[in-house]
Amino acid sequence: MTYPLDRRTRRDSDRRFIGISDFFTSEFPRLNEQNGTVVRAGIIQYGAAALTIEVEGQVWTLRLEDGNLKAFSGADEHALRISLTADQFSDLAQNQMSLNGFLVARSLRFSGRGLDQVSIWDSLWIGLLEGWPSSGDLSFLDEAGNPLDLQRSFGPDEPAHEIAHFLRETGYVHLAGWLDPADMAQISNEIDCALPHYTEGDGKSWWASTADGKRHCVRLQEFIEHSPTTHRIMTSPRWALLREVLAGSDRLLEVPIEGRVIEALIKPVGVIAGPSDLTYHRDCHLGRHAYVCSRMTVGISLSASGPENGQLRVVAGSHRVALPVEVAKNRPPFPVVSLRTAPGDLTVHLSCTLHEATPPVIAERRVMYTEMPLRPFEGGPGIDTSVGELRAQIDDIHRHKTRAANDT
Repeated sequence: MTYPLDRRTRRDSDRRFIGISDFFTSEFPRLNEQNGTVVRAGIIQYGAAALTIEVEGQVWTLRLEDGNLKAFSGADEHALRISLTADQFSDLAQNQMSLNGFLVARSLRFSGRGLDQVSIWDSLWIGLLEGWPSSGDLSFLDEAGNPLDLQRSFGPDEPAHEIAHFLRETGYVHLAGWLDPADMAQISNEIDCALPHYTEGDGKSWWASTADGKRHCVRLQEFIEHSPTTHRIMTSPRWALLREVLAGSDRLLEVPIEGRVIEALIKPVGVIAGPSDLTYHRDCHLGRHAYVCSRMTVGISLSASGPENGQLRVVAGSHRVALPVEVAKNRPPFPVVSLRTAPGDLTVHLSCTLHEATPPVIAERRVMYTEMPLRPFEGGPGIDTSVGELRAQIDDIHRHKTRAANDT
């Protein structure tokens, strides 16, 4: 198999408090010896400024000196400067949280440089901790060593090993015609019936504003309770086949078909505020890549998708290279692939793959998303909910942001 699906290197049982001085005097020398080369390459590739971290009066800086990555006590006046609490730094040092996670939580204080440098150091930091390169060249080859067609889709009768290989090589796969379009129409009806059961601020839905001043429910969690059709699909032989095909030689967790196992999304036209059409991100972007990746996110197309009503776009190979998000937005060095789907098609992307939802232009889009996580280590937790609290706050964060903007 081309690229490993299981990238877990850390366990929660090893988590401890790590102070900033302890990290840079005890942990950094080992990490620099192991991973300094990939960090150095990223600094050069993206023109990264020095990074100065301040934690409750203690200040340390990372920068290149004479072509080598160095850490020293003190500040660099030209650096990106971030300020963290001791607990925040301890989480950052163990990949429990990321710079992007603190940014999403509105708890990251930074100065001296802009958001582009925060994005670059978000990638460089995971490179330091885990050896995940943020720069480099990529090729996309089939099992025989021939170039892959990145627009290829796979039907349910095509060889399972080719699907598993494509997913691991590119970070995504489009599965065409796997589910019945009639079921997709029925699920869409079940969404309409479920909507009155969701209210803004209920903790199980996300909301967005459109240009006409209306508020819309754009994400329905716990939707399985309202959709017998979805429950039937997720307990069917076809779904079991899907799990087996995607797993390849890895072992996936069979998640109970209950609670928040799947979410239904409505993508309206004209959204101007709120978490509807999210720009480039990774599903591990809040943190914990080294504890849970790679998970697989399966999208079920209820309606057709394309440029007219929005679609999923992925940066091919971005699970192999930790491309900074701001670079992906403005000058992606790897192929950007748009996945046009029909009702009943599936899209699958890895949690480490950069992806975005393009906004609908003339008609809304409907889709559902569910995860297929790796089976946990023996003795470890089943379903990982570690960044669930922050993710659950996303709707509140956007709602308060919208209210603040309306008050100005």
